[in-house]
Amino acid sequence: MIIRYLTPNDVPQHDKVTSQAFVYSCGIGDPASVLPCEKVLGAFDDDNKTLFADLELHEKACRYDGGLLKCAAVGGVAAKPEHRGKGAVKALFERLFREAEYDISILYPFSEPYYRKLGYERAGYTLSAEIPFSELSEIKRNSGAVLYEGENAEALLSIYNRSAGAYNLSFVRDTAEAFSGSPYLSQTYTYVWQDRAIATLSVDRDKSTVFVKELWYDSPEAMLGISGFLRNFEANQTKVCFESLPANTPLLRYVRDLKRCAVALHGVGAVRLMNAANILRAHRYPAAPGAFTVRIENDVYRVSYSGREVEVASGGEGDPEVILSLHAASQILLTGVSDPAFVPGLEIIDPRTAFFEAFPPKTSFFTDPF
Repeated sequence: MIIRYLTPNDVPQHDKVTSQAFVYSCGIGDPASVLPCEKVLGAFDDDNKTLFADLELHEKACRYDGGLLKCAAVGGVAAKPEHRGKGAVKALFERLFREAEYDISILYPFSEPYYRKLGYERAGYTLSAEIPFSELSEIKRNSGAVLYEGENAEALLSIYNRSAGAYNLSFVRDTAEAFSGSPYLSQTYTYVWQDRAIATLSVDRDKSTVFVKELWYDSPEAMLGISGFLRNFEANQTKVCFESLPANTPLLRYVRDLKRCAVALHGVGAVRLMNAANILRAHRYPAAPGAFTVRIENDVYRVSYSGREVEVASGGEGDPEVILSLHAASQILLTGVSDPAFVPGLEIIDPRTAFFEAFPPKTSFFTDPF
């Protein structure tokens, strides 16, 4: 098996794989067909001609404790049905994990157990909430938002990047692709409230429901403002469904009676640690000086910190105070946990360690498609 990046000459082979894997019609050899992104990693047979499986690799800047990490965002993982179970997809990921330029990898798993075998762990939680408009009556209705029609995208990007900056693992956006710039054709609408909040939505008249795909705001006032604007739809619709909200969303505090709502918890996605040393350096430590020693898989890291000054030394020697499997490290270092006793793959050697004081729970949230 040969693992390599696809070239434009491989487009017909890529189209065959994705058509078979995802079961959709595709005109093989269509001159207008191109690779879905700049980097597509493929598994070929030994003659380097027949493609078995591939995955799309999107390079993203991802927030972490006020700084940025280089993220390998993985999408479009596809394998021909006749080649599944033969190790092609595993080989693709093993090649990806050898790419030293990335700090973490993120994906949206079709199956969490499947990707857990490859080292990915749940990155946190998101809420969906179906709320009758009558239960939002405590939020004052207003008409302070305008429809985005593809112009002045800089304002939307500014709102989003300010708002998403409150969450770890959120992606930096430098294009407006995630917003609806052609609302009259797509019937998906992005509304902007006073350059401080954004709601992207669609309407299902048969279900009498407004579906809000994204909701971003930079302050409590802006959250109430955009939510109050959404109440203007109650003249024709009976419910609003927020498809993806942070697990700690304050919006539910303004719902009059939660028993009349349908609220569900979902995994926000999956994350895998790729460069532990970079994460340990990028983490924002407590103001008080401290130090700890942790083993992550086969490497021991000795960390000392004082304010913004951090030193990280690594090597295979030393007595660790804490031992973490890859899964435990991905969970604790990147997303935080409220009780480490319930994290599989964690072994505490020295209960006096400062490690857990240094890594309190974090709020992780991201929604970008890739």
